[in-house]
Amino acid sequence: METIRLTLHEHWSPPSPSVMALGTFDGLHIGHQEILSQGKAEAKRRGVPFAVFLCDPHPRQVLGIGAEYDVLLTPLPEKLRLLEHYGADLVYILMFTREVAAVAPEQFVLDLLLPLAPEALVAGFDYTFGAGGKGDAALLKAMGETRALPVWILPPVNRYGEKVSSSLIRERLRYGEVKLVRELLGRPYALTGRVVKGEGRGIGIGFPTANLQLNDPFLIPGTGVYLVRAFWGMEKGPGVMNIGVRPTFYDRGTLSLEVHLLDHRVDLYGEEMRVEFLDYLRPEQRFDSVDRLVAQIEQDVCTARNLWRTAQGDE
Repeated sequence: METIRLTLHEHWSPPSPSVMALGTFDGLHIGHQEILSQGKAEAKRRGVPFAVFLCDPHPRQVLGIGAEYDVLLTPLPEKLRLLEHYGADLVYILMFTREVAAVAPEQFVLDLLLPLAPEALVAGFDYTFGAGGKGDAALLKAMGETRALPVWILPPVNRYGEKVSSSLIRERLRYGEVKLVRELLGRPYALTGRVVKGEGRGIGIGFPTANLQLNDPFLIPGTGVYLVRAFWGMEKGPGVMNIGVRPTFYDRGTLSLEVHLLDHRVDLYGEEMRVEFLDYLRPEQRFDSVDRLVAQIEQDVCTARNLWRTAQGDE
């Protein structure tokens, strides 16, 4: 997959025609995947590449709309990995700035989209563009019609009476509802980072952990204990992950991400690790003794093994 970074004042050499999907695509959930699927199918029918046009950083980050967008469901490296998985041949990344945010909607189409030679455009029903987000799907479709440029606008995808959206997924993740999030994403939610040295408490109580330092500004699920699937090097396996402040040891601890691998005792310091969230086990708790903590961890491991065996049987 090729990636091309664009700026507002860049003069592009004429690119190859493509079918182009438009969106922010934070999360790349099942609604986004419908857009990508239709775009990919149309590109195949026309015999041209399938391209995706997106902005980075997230416009809300640049404009300061909602502090929660300082963290993302899919930071750019994760987004590009997933876009390739979902069949994109080319990704145009417009470097989003306040100057880009001030471009009128019509000029956004004329100066930024049309020079990329799209043969057709695909977007979601709530796609907005241009100054103040005043450009919408209706305007995009109307501008396409005057230029014989097909524009497909896809309706929302709903689950349990709600529109599937990045906002809904963010909310559910904060409550630790990773099984529901898996359904909304069409895959487990995942974090990626590097294993760093911790304080060694896990080893001391018989449950060594890999302490994860995130590579990118991922949204971290709510505090608690989770069943996860970890990937490192060429290996993978189940684990129990604690997200929290370790209240048994600290009154005011800093947030930590610790993975106890169920079947591995190898030294992973410095390794890249990807962690997929499969199930929520329990909230983080404060115990009045280390012995009580150890007993609970033993129970967590037993629960995780049973859930893992069930999950493997279902796949």
